[in-house]
Amino acid sequence: MNTPYPTYPCPQSLLGDALSSLALPDATAKALEDALSVAEETAPPSAFFARLYGLAHGHGADGQPCQNRKLSDARMRGMAEATRCMAAVSACGRVLLAAQAARELDDAEAQCPPQVEEGLLHAVIVLADHADALVSPVDPSRRRSDGD
Repeated sequence: MNTPYPTYPCPQSLLGDALSSLALPDATAKALEDALSVAEETAPPSAFFARLYGLAHGHGADGQPCQNRKLSDARMRGMAEATRCMAAVSACGRVLLAAQAARELDDAEAQCPPQVEEGLLHAVIVLADHADALVSPVDPSRRRSDGD
């Protein structure tokens, strides 16, 4: 079945149901479609989505793909995830050092609450354990059975 009007996906996705109420002439709608499709092709991806793409494809903390050719793809992704964990451990450590300096040198209002420091310490432990699990070879005799 033919539609009475040509469809234009770019303006439709941009304007939604409002497009039909605008009653654009076909030439205008086509020009809008062409302009939006060219802009979509030439627009650089946002840093947010580029970083998400990199994380999904095993990029390390530096945003670069793991370059070790001797490792399998799964192992390279694991190593990249481990570098991200260690970068997070480093960031938590820096915040904890700053909190310690504030505790020693600043008045009570400028200090980090103890619950935040405790949360950061727990984050460091969890991140370090996760990084260790990612880089350690699986040894069935080392598996924990005590629920830790």
